[in-house]
Amino acid sequence: MIDTSLIFILDAQLPFIRHLDEPGRMEESQLFTAISETYLPLLRACTALETSGVPFKLSIAFSPMLCEMLADPLLQTRYVDFLDSSIIFGIEELERHANIPELTAVINHQLERQQLNRNDYVEIYERNILKKFDYFATHGYLEILATTATSCFFPLYTDIPEAINAQIETGLVVYRNHFATAPTGFWLPAMAWVDGLEKVLKSYGFLYTIVDAHGLLFADPPPKCGIFAPAKCENGFTVYARDTLACESLSALGGIACNDAYLDLERDIGFDYDDQDISSLFDVSLGRRRTGFCFHSKGKESCGKSTWYNIDAADAQREKDVDTFLQDRVRLLNKAEKLLDDKPVANVIALPASFFGQEWHEGVDWFESLARKVGEMCDISLTLPSESLRLQTSSEIVTPYYSSWHKSGYAEEVLNSTNDWMYFFVRKATVRMIDLAERFPDDSSLKERSLNMAARQLLLAQSMDWALMMNRGDQSAYARERFEDCIKAFTVVYESLGSNFISTEWLTRTEKRDNLFPEINYRVFSKKK
Repeated sequence: MIDTSLIFILDAQLPFIRHLDEPGRMEESQLFTAISETYLPLLRACTALETSGVPFKLSIAFSPMLCEMLADPLLQTRYVDFLDSSIIFGIEELERHANIPELTAVINHQLERQQLNRNDYVEIYERNILKKFDYFATHGYLEILATTATSCFFPLYTDIPEAINAQIETGLVVYRNHFATAPTGFWLPAMAWVDGLEKVLKSYGFLYTIVDAHGLLFADPPPKCGIFAPAKCENGFTVYARDTLACESLSALGGIACNDAYLDLERDIGFDYDDQDISSLFDVSLGRRRTGFCFHSKGKESCGKSTWYNIDAADAQREKDVDTFLQDRVRLLNKAEKLLDDKPVANVIALPASFFGQEWHEGVDWFESLARKVGEMCDISLTLPSESLRLQTSSEIVTPYYSSWHKSGYAEEVLNSTNDWMYFFVRKATVRMIDLAERFPDDSSLKERSLNMAARQLLLAQSMDWALMMNRGDQSAYARERFEDCIKAFTVVYESLGSNFISTEWLTRTEKRDNLFPEINYRVFSKKK
């Protein structure tokens, strides 16, 4: 095995958005965009690499909320409907713009992509794309990390260990339902690290996690290997560091992905077209959203007018950017290897999965091209965290620094003046849930269903998604609505148990609405004996 390696890790995460009786909600379209722009193209890239005999390696952390949405028959059906309407619209767009060759080439490219998505999703994967990801994991190409049930920001709950245990244990149940492999790594939501997590994670059998670069660079003491090799905590638990600068070099905000040749996703017709022109795609009164049809590149003409997207130009630029990125990584890793006396070195590139496809249209193709070129190189390789772990010989003991991958580097995004009001309610509900688990340890039937519902709603309320959405004016009303619904549902159960009566009609309706984690066990909130 080559001693200089790249480790790519993707965070596949979405908030749980499922409106049983309200089809067409704008927020629900986030899932459809993710499937179309990221996950189906990623599976095609993996299949093409495997077929070509390219030894690619990729790590990915599927959040349990995303897994539950991907496996939900209602959302699967709605996604197929979304594809069908997109295909019909694309055919109509070709006819409307038949006299503009540059535009029809782009429309045809995106129409064919949607047709391919439908064929893959329905005919090849039979609506179950997680099964194919699991196939690549069992064949050694992918490493699927475990993560929390919902995107809980752990540092805000370190004084309530039962909350952290419940998040991990429920996440593991969902993992085992969807994947055959046993997880060795754990993805911390937002890479949010605080001292003490190493003991918790190791107690569940995990071998490693990932923090942002400053989590190790500011460690006590700072590791001699810097971010180019994993460090060990006092109990032997391993921590990798993400190369923040390498990730920023790819960014759509000043990095490779902002090149003028690439598709301008901000010019999606879902935002550009008049209401009447896109009425066949979605109900505009429910909110504008991404459609997958974008016709302009990021470049501008001398007069300031946007240029039509040129597929060949984008492909050529993508190849150049692969070469530039690899040259930079090889140069950096070779330098690090020499400074570290020829010890194995690794560069961790950890990104939101949405970056590939949803933020950077060409991103998935870029990764496929990178994997092919790395496969032909003799001085660098793609590897998995668990494989890299076996090569490490460092015995340095460090205490990683409190950190996250948010822009602030810490917790300002999840705890500030716009969302701090949430934590009074969610922390109070958490304490109450622990009390319920202790008071009713052996209940069954209707009471057990009620307690499981309370646990489910609390886990949803603990998701940092709502707090982050409160920072964005266009999403704050929805975030408040969803968070308050979770707290209200929890409170209904809590008060009903006190009065020894709960409405079975309300319980059944709420179970159908929020149908995630069907095997949840409220006892995960019990205190450890």
